[in-house]
Amino acid sequence: MKKFFYFVLAAYAACLGIVGCSRNTGAPTISFGDSATEALVDAGGSKEVLVTIKADAKLKEVRYFKKRVNGEEVPSKSITKFSNPKKFESTITLRDITSDVVLVVEAVDRKNRTTTAEFLVKTGSQPAVQTNALLGFNMLNTLGSSYSVSQSKVLLLPEAKQAQQDVDFMFFYGKVNGVTVAAPASSMVTRVFNNSSYGVQTWSNRNETRLVKVNLDYETASAEDITNALSGATTSVVNHMSNDNTVAFQTASGQVGLIKVFNVGPHSASTLNINVRTI
Repeated sequence: MKKFFYFVLAAYAACLGIVGCSRNTGAPTISFGDSATEALVDAGGSKEVLVTIKADAKLKEVRYFKKRVNGEEVPSKSITKFSNPKKFESTITLRDITSDVVLVVEAVDRKNRTTTAEFLVKTGSQPAVQTNALLGFNMLNTLGSSYSVSQSKVLLLPEAKQAQQDVDFMFFYGKVNGVTVAAPASSMVTRVFNNSSYGVQTWSNRNETRLVKVNLDYETASAEDITNALSGATTSVVNHMSNDNTVAFQTASGQVGLIKVFNVGPHSASTLNINVRTI
């Protein structure tokens, strides 16, 4: 009887952690706010997503990233330090949503078990199509050279600096490159728009819009057509533009669309009239 009593006592002590006890814990669990797994926002809007992760075996790493519906991934963020490794909670804000996007969350516990969950954010109405947008060469102070797709707006250089996170391409003219549109991230743009107060070299955010001249129909081309045309393209500058040229673009936020040139102005191509269509 005494042997049996000591055996039970030893087992009980083990499960209290005095000796050590093997527990059948499960993989991490991931939940979103009110348990919904998708939401609808207006194009250009933001969405806050509350993420709660529980891990009985304690968290080793949490990763999250955005994924376009077409499969393109936006660089991920990794978290490896936790104030409470058994429960992680954070609000992730998705900003400037101009096309459907998926928030992907991955949790890895200390037993290397991984759980993945997705939250879909759909866009409602697309940004308004901009017609007859008039851009001026940077030497003209009365016309803006910068264009924001999400705002459907031409911006003067001081305005562009204030809204630099929304500036997707800029127009200028040069004797060698002719009529040009280029992303703020282009080194060419930094040289051209060099101003001690508002110049692009003073910006902390310079968007890497992809731009490529294409033979697509401006009115009827689909998002798939544009994505295919941009496939493999790494260019952020389009030179020697002229009337009736069409340029495909993809902004840093993933929005795709087309630029249609319908008038290159006089006086050393000092102005550029374009239509901009987003898909």
